[in-house]
Amino acid sequence: MEAAPDLNLSPSEKRTLQRLAANDGFDASELDWVALQRLKKHGLAEDRAAGVRITKEGRRQLRQLVTTA
Repeated sequence: MEAAPDLNLSPSEKRTLQRLAANDGFDASELDWVALQRLKKHGLAEDRAAGVRITKEGRRQLRQLVTTA
């Protein structure tokens, strides 16, 4: 489930990933459900006991987005 280096995220997926990175531990109901499902599918986010969290791969992908923006 690793993300491809050229993964194209929608604006909503990017915002959702940024929110996860900024505030670790959101409840899934607080986020864009469709974007969250795609992020999970690509291994960028995951469910944990404390809520939805960004993964290491998600942080790597976010850094890549920031440096290419």
